[in-house]
This record gives sequence, structure tokens and C-alpha cells, in this order.
Amino acid sequence: MPPNNDLPQHVDLKKVFRHYLRHNGIKNTQARRHILDVVLGMGEHFEAEQVLYRLHEKNISVGKATVYRTLPLLVDCGILKTVRFDVKQTHYEFVYGQDPHDHMVCHRCGRIMEFSSDKVIQLRTQLASEHRFHVTGHRLQLTGLCWDCANDCPLAGK
Repeated sequence: MPPNNDLPQHVDLKKVFRHYLRHNGIKNTQARRHILDVVLGMGEHFEAEQVLYRLHEKNISVGKATVYRTLPLLVDCGILKTVRFDVKQTHYEFVYGQDPHDHMVCHRCGRIMEFSSDKVIQLRTQLASEHRFHVTGHRLQLTGLCWDCANDCPLAGK
């Protein structure tokens, strides 16, 4: 999901990132600031290569390695999370200020559908309690065929 425009006005993700970097003794370089600016303008799910492409579109010279090193910092500070929809590529999405959600991925067309379910949260809480486990997050991804692909596929078992 893109950054939540409903975040309280006092939440400045640039400040969140600066604080994280300072707290961890990491330099707040101009390249990292440029990467964050581009990331804040990205869509729902994006890849590192898309960030690199947008930087180059804006004539901002940042190396590929810097992008690949900075995105995990944005994950660690809680602005982004990694999601894997296939075995090939890591995608990123915004989580800061967002309600938890999960994904359904069509393995034919690649469509990604987000959903939220109180039942999933309840089950997560129940399982954690039964196993005396402190949950800090979860990932649920359903794979299959979206409605359009299922209707086009005679083997989908409608």
C-alpha cells in the first residue's frame, strides 16, 4: 500500500528514518534521502529496480548497491516490509501506519489482491496464546487463480 495519507500530520516518515539511522549509528546520506523520497512516491508493491529506474528518471545518480542496501534499512525502521510473491524477486510495500493485511496472488496473470480479515487476526492471536508465543507480525499469502483467469481456465475446477 502507498503511504497512508490518513497518518497523523505529526508523523513525518523522513524524521522516522533519520531517527532510526541516528539511533543505529548509520550516516544519513544524501543518497539515502533521495531513495526515501522516491520510495514515498511509489505505488502499492514495488521492486528495488523500480526505485533505481525512478531515481535515474529524475537524473539522480545513486548506485544500484546503495538502493539495495537502503531498502532493508527502511524495512528495519518499520516504514516498509518485504513481500515475496514468487521465488524470483523481493517486493516492498508500505506498512507504517497501515492496518495489517494479507495477499492473494494469481499465479497466471500476477495480479495481487490485498485483503484484511479479523478471523485471521483472531486465529493468529489464539495460536500464539496456545503456544506461548509473542507475535510481532505475520504473513499469509494465498496463491491460485483470480476470477478472470479461473473463468478462462478449463482446469480451474469452477
